[in-house]
Amino acid sequence: MVSTPVRDAVSEPATDEDGRPYANGFRPAILEWDGWDCADCIVCGTGTQCADCQACTGFAFPYPPHWARPWAKGDPERGIEAFGGPGGMSAGRSLVDDDGDWVLIECDRDAAATARAAGHWVVEADIRMLDPRHPVLRGVSRFHGSPPCQTLSNAGKRSGWNADEVAQLQSVMWQASEVFGFLEVSDLCSLYGGPHGYFGDVLAGMEDHPDADGWGELCGGGHLPPSMSPADFREWAASVVTDDRTALMAEMLIWPMCLVQIGAPLVSITMEQSANLLKQSPALAEAIQSEITCTEGFGWAWCSWQVADAADFGAATHRERAWMVATRYGYPRYADDVDGCKAARAMWAHVLKRTGELPDWAPELDRRIEPYQGRTALPKVTVATALGLPADWWADTRGKRGINPKTGKPMGGGSFPLNDVGQCVTATWYGIKFRPAHVPQGEGTQSITAADLGALVGFPRDYPWKYIPTRKDALGKRNIAQMIANGVSVFMGAAVSSAVQGEDWYEPASAYQATLYRVDDTAADTDPAALPAPRTEDRAIEQLELFPAA
Repeated sequence: MVSTPVRDAVSEPATDEDGRPYANGFRPAILEWDGWDCADCIVCGTGTQCADCQACTGFAFPYPPHWARPWAKGDPERGIEAFGGPGGMSAGRSLVDDDGDWVLIECDRDAAATARAAGHWVVEADIRMLDPRHPVLRGVSRFHGSPPCQTLSNAGKRSGWNADEVAQLQSVMWQASEVFGFLEVSDLCSLYGGPHGYFGDVLAGMEDHPDADGWGELCGGGHLPPSMSPADFREWAASVVTDDRTALMAEMLIWPMCLVQIGAPLVSITMEQSANLLKQSPALAEAIQSEITCTEGFGWAWCSWQVADAADFGAATHRERAWMVATRYGYPRYADDVDGCKAARAMWAHVLKRTGELPDWAPELDRRIEPYQGRTALPKVTVATALGLPADWWADTRGKRGINPKTGKPMGGGSFPLNDVGQCVTATWYGIKFRPAHVPQGEGTQSITAADLGALVGFPRDYPWKYIPTRKDALGKRNIAQMIANGVSVFMGAAVSSAVQGEDWYEPASAYQATLYRVDDTAADTDPAALPAPRTEDRAIEQLELFPAA
């Protein structure tokens, strides 16, 4: 993992913050660092910028060189965005807060190149190769993550739905607050050779110790020190699942807890994931929520889960996703208390129907963010309006197909009218052909551009989509379409980011929608969209799922 080497390593026994040596060779899994940063830099002391300083650049790598300089009050807030993709969340965040100092972590080279071209600092790496205890991360105050959803998607193999795997990963994730040093116990003296155990009980064979019935100078309560490195915890999480992409959910605990442990002023965590995380594997969401809010663990003030659709917040296509918002000291903007039992029955209606009971493990749904706060919803925008096409036209995503003699409709799905909000954009949309209603299915001639495809999700039309060819003359149309399908909707990025930072999202998003879709009184659907409400049926369309038959 990328970290900072210790300049003057020592082999002396490990001690706690009070200087007490640990017993029996115990050594907490903490990152050793000698304390050097830009404040000690002779070169920067002459007025040189960190970006021009070899020492600061090397120390901060792979993060921005100026992060070698300790964050100070008044500086732009620093943030880490894990699984940043092509930058959809960042584009949304910029609508409400363009003064942040963010780093995106992304392993897909096309998505990383796209986000970099859009102006973001991108660490192109497998996040599991990075150490969140890097000293320059001590200034990070915001964290967002959009872990991969392939194992949860309807279109994938759904290994993330496996009840046994989910239960085992949940059990691992429940240990995060202890592993990373947030579990408070009654007595720590066993770490120093004393007679008391984990919760202050007398250890077997230590009954005759002089401090067995009282307190000695090494006795006392406190937090257990970190006992696992991030690498060890990741290995543990991956060992209980068949697809290690599911284990990436653990990063949503690893990074925030390690950041706080090294002294970062972290105040918010947001997360986006497939709606199936809540609908099919709620135990993983429960593990994250419980570790964040448990008073015996991380102990944060707020952690809410909900499913939200980008079409309810201004986008021209549906995109239902599970969203988490967590805040350290108080409630987020738009905080709203709801009937948790009613929300649970709606969320897991399919489970109730099948078993008669709610899931054994699920997050509390008695709180959520409601960005509208009673204001008129942004207008619905149809695909026709968004793309400037006639309302009676159709789109075909899968070419010409035979007709089902029983229904008279094309077989295999993939055709839809443009006079409505579109379903979720998928990778197959790169081959869309548009046609008037009287033209036979599959015989349209007008194609879609990457700019328009991105706009349907909410990206600006001039967004710099990048593809790095793997073979000569490859255009990467499907690769770019997949990036767009995987990205966070800019509209949802604005609404959720606004809940924890920046200005209110409503006016910026309204102005952005009007510009992006050229909304006016004649082109837009003048009836406002219904305010978002908990879903009463399972109608999620996943990123890789094809359209239903028209």
